Amino acid sequence: MIGNILRRQFIGLTAGAMAAVLMGTSAYAADKPETDSLSISIGPDLPFLVHIVAKEKGWFADAGFKSVEFKQFTSGNLAGEALLADQIQLWTPGNLPPVAMVHNGVPVVILGSNAVSHGLEKLVVRKDAKVEKPEDLYKIKIGLLVSSTSGAMLGNIAKKYGLDPSRLQAVNLAPPEGLAALKNNEVQGVIYWEPFPYQALQNPDMELLHTGTKSYFPQNKGEDAQISNNRTVWVASQDWVRKNPIATKALVGVLLKAQAWVSDPAHQQEALKIFSDYEKQPIEMNKAIISNYTFNPKFDQAYVDDMKAIEAFLKSTNRIPSEGDPLDYSYSEPMKSIDPSLVEIDGKWKP
Repeated sequence: MIGNILRRQFIGLTAGAMAAVLMGTSAYAADKPETDSLSISIGPDLPFLVHIVAKEKGWFADAGFKSVEFKQFTSGNLAGEALLADQIQLWTPGNLPPVAMVHNGVPVVILGSNAVSHGLEKLVVRKDAKVEKPEDLYKIKIGLLVSSTSGAMLGNIAKKYGLDPSRLQAVNLAPPEGLAALKNNEVQGVIYWEPFPYQALQNPDMELLHTGTKSYFPQNKGEDAQISNNRTVWVASQDWVRKNPIATKALVGVLLKAQAWVSDPAHQQEALKIFSDYEKQPIEMNKAIISNYTFNPKFDQAYVDDMKAIEAFLKSTNRIPSEGDPLDYSYSEPMKSIDPSLVEIDGKWKP
């Protein structure tokens, strides 16, 4: 089953592209990168399978990066600040934070998609809260990171089911604190991305109420209902990209190679073991949730649609002054130079 899932997960690559990315990073940049060191923000969830495999396999080193450091941050805001301070050179958040930053004048650029994960985020509630219909959400407190794509998902739940967003009680909590608060009944529901819903649902007193793509409300249980446009994206500072064009291309090349490798069914067990061992997580958990991710790097219409949906949400909540064109902050040239088939729609940002 996992093999079939992963086989579908890199459908964005043609056979020729797959061959190219698996050839090795020498195919990406013949010139030596301007810097031989990288600091990269990672987290405990499976989008970082790509990054961790690339490092453990030595592909960053093969591309000329002799020193690669992984850093973890307690919030996306701190990671974004570190990116701008050149304390990290690659950030891989959900797509909401960089969209908000760009529209507020922060100079970041998107180099491609890491993983498309519309079904990744989930609303989990306590069974004793007796949430049986959407309107029952008014009576509970919901833990989430307001500034993340989980905040957008709550807003989309309200829109989907005709709820008044101002009556929903969102409590701004990082996932570990949110799970503790859920267990202690300080909040009665949470919206987070995997693996946190999986962990919450190990408690028999919890139940799944909605994913980003499917409802589990009794009134429409099992119905397809997309309320998420979540994808993780590769984000760099504009300044770093301008100063390091060769390194930027080499970095994108390594990430594409790792995406292709982890998506090959022949490598699935090894990839999950590498990640699980590095993160000290049970491999069975990661096998259970890998189907939430599609490792597709493309700049295509689906990318544009997801980004525009996030823009519309942020504008509706007055967090950005106006909507714009996601291609204005998308830099597709490094990926296009590696394989043109991955760029169906050109980004407009130029160094």
